Amino acid sequence: MPAAVQPCAARPAQPLRAQHAAARHGCAPRASLQQRQHHWRRSAAAGEGGSSGAATDAPGLLIECDGALIDAHVEGHRVAFNRAFSEIGHDCTNWTPAVFYDLMRLGDGTGEGVIAAYYQIRGWPMMLASSERGAFLKKVHAMKVRILREMAKKGEIPLRPGVPEFLDDALADGARVAVVACTASVPDDGLVSNAMLNLGPNRAFQLRVVTLGGDSSSDGSSDEEGAAAGSAPADADDDTPFANFEQQVQAAQARAKRHAAKEFVRMYNLQRASGMGVEVDPKILAAAERAGRLTPSFMSALAATLGCPLSNTIVVAGGHTMMEAGKSVGMLALGVPPSVAMRGGFSAADAIFDGFGAGGGLTWRKARLMLHRRNQQQASA
Repeated sequence: MPAAVQPCAARPAQPLRAQHAAARHGCAPRASLQQRQHHWRRSAAAGEGGSSGAATDAPGLLIECDGALIDAHVEGHRVAFNRAFSEIGHDCTNWTPAVFYDLMRLGDGTGEGVIAAYYQIRGWPMMLASSERGAFLKKVHAMKVRILREMAKKGEIPLRPGVPEFLDDALADGARVAVVACTASVPDDGLVSNAMLNLGPNRAFQLRVVTLGGDSSSDGSSDEEGAAAGSAPADADDDTPFANFEQQVQAAQARAKRHAAKEFVRMYNLQRASGMGVEVDPKILAAAERAGRLTPSFMSALAATLGCPLSNTIVVAGGHTMMEAGKSVGMLALGVPPSVAMRGGFSAADAIFDGFGAGGGLTWRKARLMLHRRNQQQASA
């Protein structure tokens, strides 16, 4: 965490308005945190909020960073793209969230593919020769990557509304919380550091962060923004010296098939945008690739490090893959997809919520209650 961000629990008494502002940045007065802890202890003793019997053991919470804590696509990648366009003088190019999600579906799974999909529909700049398009795509994408990382360092990618309160209640209830990072980015992008900065040190120091392995490409860029739910590169160790010849051949064939499948998706979706053909969602391909990392065994191991039984662990994510991996090993899977992504499929989710907070959003009380009821139903079955 940057040294400039300091805990503020020891500050003198503040006006009510200042206290509310401090709470939003993870610096809630100590009395407020004690009140939350006291509330959850009373709830557990009374059997409220889904706590009774064996369920009073500290629950586990695995929460996705890029899709749940922050909206990496809309507030991160999209904004960085728009700023890159502005830097090259294309001020009229400003993608809305809906347009950006459509372009991710039309692209080939890479950041450059998203840009190419846009210009193939809108038309390429008149002064740009066909032979220069590849260099142009690389230039814009490199600018976008630089801008995204600058945004992350400054904490400019906001937390989703209701996230601080959700985590405060979970921590006050004694939940053991782990954040799964880099499902829609690479480590060098720094999105998890951005999230921790906005959560504030009082919260961040109580969270465990697990970063999915991901290598930046040779030019320091990330292709994660090109996948609708943040695909992770597969077969990371296909070319290790320990792999035998047969394994290398199989890996090469798999890469060729994935490339052909992505090209198939791109061409059909471009036809769809022109009013012909049917749309193929590249999330199908992205989910297959991410399965190489977000596996059931990975989720089981993560719960084990928290010391929580699988049946007493909750998964909160904005994308399908993490929920699917968690549910397959007996965890409760709760989805909080951004509103623009609600049209996607989330068959693995036990429940879908409209973000965080009261009303249609997810609260810790709702999560605990659902976990308790599910476990009761399974015990009585």
